[in-house]
Amino acid sequence: MGPKMLYDVIVVGSGISGLYAALYAKRAGFNVAVLTKSNPFRSNSAVASGGFNAVISMAEFDSVSRHVRDTVEGSDGLSHLQNIEKMCQEAPNIVDELREMGVNFDVDEEGNLQQRPFGGASANRTCYIADRTGASIVQTLLLTCRNEGVHILSNHKFLNIVKYKGKLSGVTVLRRHNTQVAALACKALVLAGGGYAGIYRGHSTNSQESSGDVIAAALRANMRLSNMEFVQFHPTTLAKTGALISEAARGEGAYLVDETGKRFTDELQTRDKLSREITSHMLKGHKVYLDFRHLDEKMIDEKLPSARKMALNAAGIDITKELLEITPSAHYTIGGIWTREDTSTDMPYVFACGECAVTGVHGANRLGGNSLLEGAFFGRMAGLEAARVALKRDFQPIDYADVDKEMRRVEVIMEGESRFNINSMRKNLGESLFRHAGVYRTEESLSTALEYIHYLMKRNYGLHCVNKERHNNVNCLPSWSFKMRW
Repeated sequence: MGPKMLYDVIVVGSGISGLYAALYAKRAGFNVAVLTKSNPFRSNSAVASGGFNAVISMAEFDSVSRHVRDTVEGSDGLSHLQNIEKMCQEAPNIVDELREMGVNFDVDEEGNLQQRPFGGASANRTCYIADRTGASIVQTLLLTCRNEGVHILSNHKFLNIVKYKGKLSGVTVLRRHNTQVAALACKALVLAGGGYAGIYRGHSTNSQESSGDVIAAALRANMRLSNMEFVQFHPTTLAKTGALISEAARGEGAYLVDETGKRFTDELQTRDKLSREITSHMLKGHKVYLDFRHLDEKMIDEKLPSARKMALNAAGIDITKELLEITPSAHYTIGGIWTREDTSTDMPYVFACGECAVTGVHGANRLGGNSLLEGAFFGRMAGLEAARVALKRDFQPIDYADVDKEMRRVEVIMEGESRFNINSMRKNLGESLFRHAGVYRTEESLSTALEYIHYLMKRNYGLHCVNKERHNNVNCLPSWSFKMRW
């Protein structure tokens, strides 16, 4: 059976924020669909390996006020204090809720939650499931959503917001299995489609599908964006691939050393400071490595199994015996769709949460372990708010001129002869951004990056699908996303 065409609430994105929004909108009694352009496990939430911040014990070692203080200090003072306070206060309750759903956070022999230290935190505050926390949470939320009747529409790429008389009436989507455009009507829309760090291709921990599609659609709909300059670089990724080595590694005691074997920095600084220190050290001619060799092998297998497996498979390195070369890579984008405190945007009936939204809790730099928390807290809020407004309005007509326009765009991509290689264009863009809009940037370097973007824009006319197959065409979506103007 194919998807329905009418939903009270549509959620774009299948990470923790989108799934939480969908679950709470459904529990409010509404018909809800989640759109995801590929497999739900391709979200950034699913590969968030480190953990989930929450003050579980109110002992002298930690408190909600310390969690708030650490978050504000890590943000360089550019954050929204009230939103941070509400989020940190609710964090323990969200952990309890996730455990009730079936998320098995690691516990000690007495059944108490284990928590590890993370950069910028003044206490061990990060709950975890080995080094695969995000995947476990997403798997549980996805199962819960399906069991409670949320429609999960995989391989449905969100294209644009459809409006009737200036107000939301639905969305257009591209179905990957047959390259067909469809319109889905909704009363309320939640945008939770992730960030844009994937455009730093070759220098990003994200999949190349994290290309800011939802944020771009919001911009096309004349919605307000904010803080787009704030791109977080994770300090420890594989030197040759950009694959993430979780902050959990340093939280469990791995050292940062150079080719001399000497430590040169504090491993648990905030990510922005540590990325700058590592980059500065590399610019002086040094190589930088993670050193696990002093750690107990059993502990590594219990708490860092994914890191050990990935290092062996991707780099041929046994971290119990060898140094692992690392470099900073684009990891998380803090800028995005402007929101009010209740996750509403400047377009009526449209809400935003997760990495695509600016909730103000990260300021200029995010603390590790706060992203899953933010996604859950504001995702739940967005779902409830979307349900509230959906109750008060009827479905609006779909202007099928918008659908026809999208269909023509897809046909242009499919039918023309390509003069350029989409993969080369994306890789070259990633190289330019990392070099000129990376950890260090200047007005001159940013101007150079912008000039290269303009150069690519002039070549969009010649960008078409080489593969003309209509079923499961993997070239159509990146070609559509990469066309920066029409």
